[in-house]
Amino acid sequence: MQQIAEKRKNLRRSITYPAFIDLGDNVPARECTLCDASQEGAQIQVTEPNSLPNEFILALSSDGAARRRCRVVWRTETQIGVEFLKDVKKDIRPARVPVMRQGVAEPLDKVDIDTLTPR
Repeated sequence: MQQIAEKRKNLRRSITYPAFIDLGDNVPARECTLCDASQEGAQIQVTEPNSLPNEFILALSSDGAARRRCRVVWRTETQIGVEFLKDVKKDIRPARVPVMRQGVAEPLDKVDIDTLTPR
């Protein structure tokens, strides 16, 4: 059996990591699970993936401080594949209030996927 060559620029890492989909003001964040991730995208397990918009904020912490803006590139009955977009829109606020870290007033918007560890 012939193996298909990996074409991604960044290696995907299999993980099981709790996360939240932030849909904006007055909409409760939806729980989800990162199944694998790279610096460019992720596979996410979520209930009712067809009800999600094409773009949203993925909060990688319960306080919303670590987040990524995502675009859905594929969907199944239980999962979605997303690409991480370059920037977090400044007009989108996290559904949860970010925790201040060592006197830093702004939320963390850059996340190193390689350093994620399950909590």
